[in-house]
Order: sequence, then structure tokens, then C-alpha cells
Amino acid sequence: NLITSYFNKELNNVISNGIKINIMGKINKLPTKIKNSLRKTIKKTEKNKKIVVNLAINYGSKDEIQHAVKNIKNKISVKSIEKNLYTKHLPNPDILIRTGGHKRLSNFMLWQLAYSEIYFLDKLWPDFNKKDIRKIINNFLNVKRNYGSI
Repeated sequence: NLITSYFNKELNNVISNGIKINIMGKINKLPTKIKNSLRKTIKKTEKNKKIVVNLAINYGSKDEIQHAVKNIKNKISVKSIEKNLYTKHLPNPDILIRTGGHKRLSNFMLWQLAYSEIYFLDKLWPDFNKKDIRKIINNFLNVKRNYGSI
């Protein structure tokens, strides 16, 4: 009920702040109530451009990569794989925030996170707040990113 109750409560706030919500994963296999809530959120935020939030729900990176490779008809290359990932229309994340106290990727966006800054928090997602995001953004703004170069 966390997903449904959150978007029922916060959807207007999300929209008014220009936030676009994307969902990665197999939402078709979720319960109808959750599926409907996610589809409504995606539809109502699709034109927002200020901030893009990618939520991984019923998602596994190995499944995503397998899906991409299965769909490649020509020679396999970095470009052909990227064109077949679930995130093909999205930029790679600049930041990954992992809540819950775990310091691992847990089969999450293994391909796309190659050059992302990763932040681990000991608190659970429902307890994540404005102070946390401000701290992460301030830290991110002071990081020198070289995307694999020296």
C-alpha cells in the first residue's frame, strides 16, 4: 500500500513541483490497484521537466540486460544493447540514492550506473526527507566527475 498511498497523497505536490515520474520494471505483473496508481502518476507527470525521478518497481537489471540482448537482431555492441534497455529513452542517472542501510546495488541498473554517484542512507525510503536530498545534492555539486577518464 506504500506506493498507492504515497501517490494518492503527494501526486498534486509532485505535479506542482514539475516532477516527472518514470517507472522501470514489469508493472504489468503488479496488483491492479498498484498498476493503476503508477499509470495515473506517469500520465499526469509526463510533461513535467524540472526533475525526473526514475522509480524501479518489480525491476531487475539482469532481466533488463537479458531482455535487451534478446531483442538485438544485428551485431551486439554497447550501442545496440543501450537501444534495447528499459531505459533507452532516459539519460543515465547522475545520482543513485540507496535507502535502507544496504551498501550494495542489488541487481539495480548495473549498466546505467557506470558513472553515477551513489549515496547510501541508513534510513528507510518513507523516512527520506528534504534535508537528506539537500545534503546529497550539495555533496554531488562538489564532486569532480570524469566519466572514466583520468
